[in-house]
Amino acid sequence: MANIVVAVEESEESMRACEWACKHLLAVQTDIQQSYNFILLHVQPTACVSTGPAYIPSDQVFELLELQTKKTTQKILKRALNICDRHGVKAETHVVIGEAKERICEATAKLGAHFLVVGSHGHGTFVRAMRGSVSDYCARNAVCPVVVVNKKVFEG
Repeated sequence: MANIVVAVEESEESMRACEWACKHLLAVQTDIQQSYNFILLHVQPTACVSTGPAYIPSDQVFELLELQTKKTTQKILKRALNICDRHGVKAETHVVIGEAKERICEATAKLGAHFLVVGSHGHGTFVRAMRGSVSDYCARNAVCPVVVVNKKVFEG
């Protein structure tokens, strides 16, 4: 059974990639049962607090941040699952914690992905040089083929 992994986060680009995968990659599915595993992958950032030397956050602050991060993750996955439901695609979810680009590549390897679908924000050269591009990193480092869905691909 093939494993299709779609990386999702809260951006519109990410949700467009999920929609594109449901529409195009799975449109030829004719069997009653899916012959693939459709996995929605979300990388939850590590909860962190930037503080000055005079302030040490309490355990309650960290718990609130962690709770908010988990709620955001649930909201993102619910939105992506709704996209899948609209297209009749049964999806499972997988959450990892850490730096997005590295964790996506690690998770696709662990999940035995046959290919990975990611969205592209379409940032220019300067922003990519300063912050790095998750889709570029995945295209160079993932152990499977990577489909990068940008706005032009989605609308085309």
